[in-house]
Amino acid sequence: MSIIISLLIFCVVVVIHEMGHMYTAKANGIYVKEFWVGFGPTLFSFTKGETRYCIKPIPLGGACVFEEDALEEGEEPSERAFSKANVYSRIATVVAGPLSNFVLAFVLSIAVLGISGYSTSVLSGIVEGSPADKAGLKVGDVVVKMDNESIHLYDEIILNTLFNRGETVKITYERDGVRDTVNITPEYSPEYGRYMFGVQGGLPDENQTALSTVKYSFYYTKYWVKNVLKSLLSIFRGKVKVDDLSGVVGLTAAIDDVYEESRSYGFLTVLVNMLNIAVLLSANLGVFNLLPIPALDGGRLLFLAVEAIRKKPADQTIENKIHLAGFALLMLLTVFIMYNDILKLFR
Repeated sequence: MSIIISLLIFCVVVVIHEMGHMYTAKANGIYVKEFWVGFGPTLFSFTKGETRYCIKPIPLGGACVFEEDALEEGEEPSERAFSKANVYSRIATVVAGPLSNFVLAFVLSIAVLGISGYSTSVLSGIVEGSPADKAGLKVGDVVVKMDNESIHLYDEIILNTLFNRGETVKITYERDGVRDTVNITPEYSPEYGRYMFGVQGGLPDENQTALSTVKYSFYYTKYWVKNVLKSLLSIFRGKVKVDDLSGVVGLTAAIDDVYEESRSYGFLTVLVNMLNIAVLLSANLGVFNLLPIPALDGGRLLFLAVEAIRKKPADQTIENKIHLAGFALLMLLTVFIMYNDILKLFR
């Protein structure tokens, strides 16, 4: 069951991404030759309008196939090919994929918070003798900022704690309608293996409404995007070990663990946890694809931005070679992470 759930989540997140590319391309008059759900040989297909839609057996995503992707050697693209569209239409088409993932994450967040509620940044407890206690924070205080970062959910406080390495943080809080600021330096906890401020929160919003659910779903989506960005920054800074990286195999194993732990609590608990994983994956795919790495949407955007400034496209042969090299490196990284995931399964 967990394998089926994993495949379903992967497929939905990637297909929504590709649908963003497809619908934006069509809106800009760009010819979309095929749209795939899944990979491998085509099981069945149908044509709607000018696009052939294909269902394939390996449910690990999908693809939006432009005319250039299916040309035989020596064939010239038509006037409605992606490469012939104006630069701003191409930018919109490329951006639409990651943007669709952020929209999906937001919609799924509404479902998650609508079912389970959300935890506000109101402090429900202060650990005696902790840095927060010494700084004068009290139960009932509302944390509104950590440094220059706005805080709306207790999850965001936890996130800042997880990535803190002992740095002093300026915390702005509200008490009885009055705002004040304190500087707090967290202390390392051998028990938890990380730096701690000594705050406890997570009070649910007792006045939750449909409107507030939508509002906090935006904050919740932003929280997951920040989670991905902080994780990537930790990787670039060398603060993440190889064992902390996971790919499809590792994520499937994690989904299996969550599923097994959740199912004894009933269907709704399983549903919320799986939707949460889908939110994380969708936010992850959106952010990762915007990185300025060749072969990713971000790499293509970089070339398009240069073209928009220079009023002249880059040499197509050179650009293709750069994207091909980037794709090869990404495939090597994927294989390495998958191999590492398999080794972890047998430890």
